[in-house]
Amino acid sequence: MSYKRRAYFVVCYIGFPLVYIALVIASLCARRQVGTRPRLVWGEAPIINNVYWSRALRRGGYPSETYTDEYCHSINSRAEYDRVLQEHYRILPVFLRYYPAFVESLFRYDVFFISFNGYFLGKTPYWWIEGHLLRLARKKVVVIPFGLDGYIYNRVRSTGLLHGLLASLPLPARQQAAIAKKVDYWCANADFLIPGFMGPDGYGRWDLLIPSPQAIDEELWHPTIRRSDADGSTGRVVYVAHAPNHRGFKGSEFVVAAVKQLQSEGIAVELLLLEKVSNSEVRRVLREDADILVEQLICTAHGLNGIEGMASGLPVISNFEDEQYTLPIRRWSHFSECPIVSGSPETLTHVLRKLIQQPDLRCQLGIAGRAYIEKFHSTSAMVELYGNVIDFLYGRRGPMHQFCHPLLGEFRRSLPKVEHPLHNNRIPQ
Repeated sequence: MSYKRRAYFVVCYIGFPLVYIALVIASLCARRQVGTRPRLVWGEAPIINNVYWSRALRRGGYPSETYTDEYCHSINSRAEYDRVLQEHYRILPVFLRYYPAFVESLFRYDVFFISFNGYFLGKTPYWWIEGHLLRLARKKVVVIPFGLDGYIYNRVRSTGLLHGLLASLPLPARQQAAIAKKVDYWCANADFLIPGFMGPDGYGRWDLLIPSPQAIDEELWHPTIRRSDADGSTGRVVYVAHAPNHRGFKGSEFVVAAVKQLQSEGIAVELLLLEKVSNSEVRRVLREDADILVEQLICTAHGLNGIEGMASGLPVISNFEDEQYTLPIRRWSHFSECPIVSGSPETLTHVLRKLIQQPDLRCQLGIAGRAYIEKFHSTSAMVELYGNVIDFLYGRRGPMHQFCHPLLGEFRRSLPKVEHPLHNNRIPQ
């Protein structure tokens, strides 16, 4: 720890009583009567899903905006985000801006959608009183982890996933105690927790069992215009896209090896490696150039890129091999309707060969994928999902543990079931 940082922590420790009193007074003053449309904020992590969630709920009639600490310049544009901390309180250094940002937010918002990192006080030595202050101000907190905020490496059940994390992101392995403190804190203090596939890895709590609560703007992501009938025979090239942000975590070396193996067999296949490119370029390639998307092969789950592939009408491959993650979600949610094809480093070559040689199957899966997105990840789906979460927070409905249940659930009940040819996400023999 640097001298300046150490001095800052000492000052924070000495000044805690005064800061605490000031924050308590602000929290009490920020109390207000909340109507049927509470004011929502999504932050402080600058992930693109906060943008999609906020946009969807705003279209659904909720006052909703993002308020983030920076944004990812390399893949997203500033116009996608509402409020960015670095543009406010310019007379202060950034590490001091978190305090007025938190206080201002107490008066601007009613429901805080955050990660395990917390909101802006999560960036300060006072992170451990943030839940208390929000509760004192009668605010509601919904926690949705995005990845590194919630992975406590020594609690990860899958050794393969742990190795993938260590290969791409080794630093959190030295920060496990600090990450665990925040995870445990928000598991105890959040009003609602939605972990998706990450739930088994050390949380011990969830209020909604859903494969993924992620959103996508279906008006922005359009189905592919290719619909190629290429089957990998001479002159009929099939293009496989892969967009890794962290190669070790995504198993990218196995994707490259599988494509090379198929090429050595005389199959006409090419790899489109989308690395460090803008989100708009990924969107263009998936719509115009790709026939198949390999999302990731290590972690048992799908992420936003898999949703982007399905929204683009492409067959998607992700790892759904570990039943300690998939079985509960398959049993108690709509996951059986998901048309993503399961693939691992050991099976990818075989799975790709089948998809390459069967253009009709690719078309079936692409159509089913788009239907799945429109049913479960679209704007209307998010308004229904988070509208019910908000109703629960304010006592207008009961618990949501069975909200996505395949037999008893309410979520998207009025829409037809998404049909596809897979069995437990595998291509039938």
